[in-house]
Amino acid sequence: MTDPQVVIIGAGVAGLTAARELAAAGTRVLVLEARDRLGGRVLTHHAAEGPVELGAEFVHGAFPEILTVVEEAGLRLREGGRGAPGRTAGPRQPADYFAAMDRLLGLASVGAADESFQQLVARARQFRFADGYDGLVTAIFQRIDSRLCDVQCNVVATAVEWRRKRVLIRTAAGAEFTAPQAIVTVPLGVLKAGALHFTPTLTGKEQALRVLEMGAAVRVSLCLESEVWATQDRLADDGFLLTGEPPFPAWWVSRPPPYPVVTAWAGGLHARALAGLSEAQQVRVAVDAVTPVLGIDPVRLHQGLRGGFSHDWQADPFSCGAYSYAAVGGSVAGEELGAPLDGTLFFAGEATESDGQNATVHGAIASAQRVVREVLRS
Repeated sequence: MTDPQVVIIGAGVAGLTAARELAAAGTRVLVLEARDRLGGRVLTHHAAEGPVELGAEFVHGAFPEILTVVEEAGLRLREGGRGAPGRTAGPRQPADYFAAMDRLLGLASVGAADESFQQLVARARQFRFADGYDGLVTAIFQRIDSRLCDVQCNVVATAVEWRRKRVLIRTAAGAEFTAPQAIVTVPLGVLKAGALHFTPTLTGKEQALRVLEMGAAVRVSLCLESEVWATQDRLADDGFLLTGEPPFPAWWVSRPPPYPVVTAWAGGLHARALAGLSEAQQVRVAVDAVTPVLGIDPVRLHQGLRGGFSHDWQADPFSCGAYSYAAVGGSVAGEELGAPLDGTLFFAGEATESDGQNATVHGAIASAQRVVREVLRS
C-alpha cells in the first residue's frame, strides 16, 4: 500500500470499525496497535469447554451497531435472563423488580425520541456471544479491504505531532508514520495518563479530560464442573446475585451448565483493593469468596474447579482502566472529547459518546461511524 491518507491509533472495536468504513470509501488507512492482538478491551479466553470473557461480555440491547455485524457474519447471540438481580444479606431475598423497572425506564432518555414501550423493552434486552465476544472483532477485521488498509500490531505510539493536514506519529521503537489525518481511538485512561504526547496540546479538551474518569473493575471467572454446580441453588443460570459484600459484591453466571462459568465482579474501592494482585492471587481470593456465596463445601469446590481467569485492566498500560464515566459536570464531556481538531485530528472510542452509549461496545462502534463521516466530510 502507498502512503496512508489516515492513520488510526488503536485496533479496538472503534479503530477497526473506522478502518473498515474508510477503506470501503476508498481511503488508504494504516492502523497501529500497541498490543500483540486486536480487540482492545474485548478479550476472550477460549477454554476447552468454551469461551471465557475477561473484558466486554454483554451486548446491552438490540442496537444496530452490533446486530448488523452479527447478521453479516452469522454470529450467534444468546439472550440472557431478564429477571432483576437478586439481593442477598445472608438468606436470599426477593428480587427487587422496582430496580429492574427503574433501569428500563432509565433507557427512555437514550435513543429515538418517539418509540413504543415494546421497542424500549427490546433495547433493554441483554445478550452474550455464544462463541465469544472476540468473534465480533474478527468479523469486523475480516471485512476490512486489505488492499487499502494495513494493520500493524506491537506498535506503541508515544507521540503525535500535528499541524493542519499533516500528522507525524512517533513510536516507542523509534519508528515514524505520517499522514494528512489521524484518528485517535486509545482508551480514556491512556489519554489521561499522558502516555500519548500531543504537540501542540489538545486545546479545548483539557476540561473534558478532567471531568471524564476511568472506572476500576476486577472480574474473575471461575470454570466449574457441572457436578459441583448442581449442589448450589442460590445463583440461577444466567442470573445475577448482588451481595454487596467485599471483595466481590456482585456475581453472575457467564455460561450455563454443562460448563458453568461463575464471574466475580468488583468495582470502585473493591477493585482498587484487589489491584496489584497476580491472576493466581485474584483467582484464589474469588474461590475463597464464592464458597459462602453459593453455599458449596470448600473442598468440593476446589476439587471441581477447572480453571480461573482474570485480567487487571487498571494495570494494563494500554487501557489504564476498564470503562469511562462522566463525573459531576461531565454530561457533554464525551462530545467535547470527540470533537475534531482542524480537520486533522479525530477522536473515537466509547468515552467520546455523551448520549448514554459510553462504556459500551456499541457506543465504540457508533463513535467510529461518526468519525468516519467527519473525516470524509473534511
